[in-house]
Amino acid sequence: MKRVAQPAVILFAAVAVLAVFAALSALPPDDQTDPSSRAAGKAGTLALYTWFDDLGLPVHRITGQFDLSGTDVLISYAPATQFTDSDVAAVMAHLRRGGDVVLALTPESPSASLAAAAPLLNALDVQPGETTAPGDAGPVQPFDATDRVHSVRFGGGIGFLDAPPLVPLLSEDGTVVAAMTQVAGGGRAYVIGDTLPLSNDGLRHGDARWFALSLLERARGGHVGFDEYHHGEATTSDTGAAAIFNGPVGLAAALAFVVVLAFLGLSGRRLGRPVTAHDSRAVPTAATYATALGQLFARSRERGAIATRYADDLKRRLSAASGADAHLDDDAFIAAAASGDEDRAVALRGLLQRARTLAAARPGDAALLQLARDIDAFERAWVEAVV
Repeated sequence: MKRVAQPAVILFAAVAVLAVFAALSALPPDDQTDPSSRAAGKAGTLALYTWFDDLGLPVHRITGQFDLSGTDVLISYAPATQFTDSDVAAVMAHLRRGGDVVLALTPESPSASLAAAAPLLNALDVQPGETTAPGDAGPVQPFDATDRVHSVRFGGGIGFLDAPPLVPLLSEDGTVVAAMTQVAGGGRAYVIGDTLPLSNDGLRHGDARWFALSLLERARGGHVGFDEYHHGEATTSDTGAAAIFNGPVGLAAALAFVVVLAFLGLSGRRLGRPVTAHDSRAVPTAATYATALGQLFARSRERGAIATRYADDLKRRLSAASGADAHLDDDAFIAAAASGDEDRAVALRGLLQRARTLAAARPGDAALLQLARDIDAFERAWVEAVV
């Protein structure tokens, strides 16, 4: 090596080591425990985020500010930073406006989500009980319109005291591990005593995926917001690549790049011997697996929940026009909405019965498309008759 090139090489090596060390220190200590919807590890929710997106639901991440505008369903999964008074006020206002909240907790480190969510639990009058051992939880009462939730795998989690206003949904060995409470005249808050059912690792076990869908059945809309604000993303400029390249670390990385570029330009030589051509195969990453899992769920023939959603949306829209309560069962709703018009009652009953039949089966695209068209035609005729 020429003597004139030695200082540049030494400088390059020193700065490169500094940049690599700084970049590695900025990475999370263990991706498997990261609860973020960006994480493909076992504890993350990237699969749930990807699955909802592939199902056509408008999903987004709440970062920078805890702003719930444009959100119908808030998913706060293992919050790591405590809910402040203003955060609790924002959630309660969201519920009073008819929005829904899904709060998944765990007593274990590193998230310490039970302590972080304590102010919100107090506002909801939800009382945590003792921790539970890993096991399978079953429904306490019917709450899934598709009747597909029979067994949901839970890890070591939190139990809740079975006291009003809490409505138990799932229990494990007599302990309530998932429940719901409703704000008067508003939306619903679902509390889950463990993060496993919604995680990348747990979503594929038992009926966890159907349980996740059941939490969206009664929502006022499909805009789902994943709470990354309480995972520490209070300012988006300090996360991801920005956290590495801001400040002195960024200067070191830029200097290393300049030195490498100058060295290659001045030497006019490649580093090392030429690589011979060979077949290279990409090794699947955890992110690839999580994305594929979400797409697998989207391509599955288990689409009965779509028919259920069509029926519920039809009842909600007719409720706005007729004044009938959309939460009534089908027969009672038909009687209230049709107001003695037998032809309307027969047509509405036929549509709802067809939707319920498809929900219990494995409908194809053609059957669901025809159902959607018939419902749209019925709604148009209803509106024209009212006008």
